[in-house]
Amino acid sequence: MLKNVGLIDRILRFFLAIFLVWFGLFFLNGIEGNILGIIVSLTSLLPLYMVITQTCFVFRWINIHSLSKKEILRYGDPKK
Repeated sequence: MLKNVGLIDRILRFFLAIFLVWFGLFFLNGIEGNILGIIVSLTSLLPLYMVITQTCFVFRWINIHSLSKKEILRYGDPKK
């Protein structure tokens, strides 16, 4: 599986995942059983998965990547 998510993108997605967990559990009261809060918290799993695997299916569909030149040399060019 070719990697297509760069370091800066992974950092931003990680903070997005943390924010979604906080927002869903505490702001939307998901910790008290509010369904909307639980759903928002569970959506944080998607950006977290992309951080761990360093791949994004949407990037693959539209044939783009967020890798730096150094990361392209390390992981290979995902456009090829």
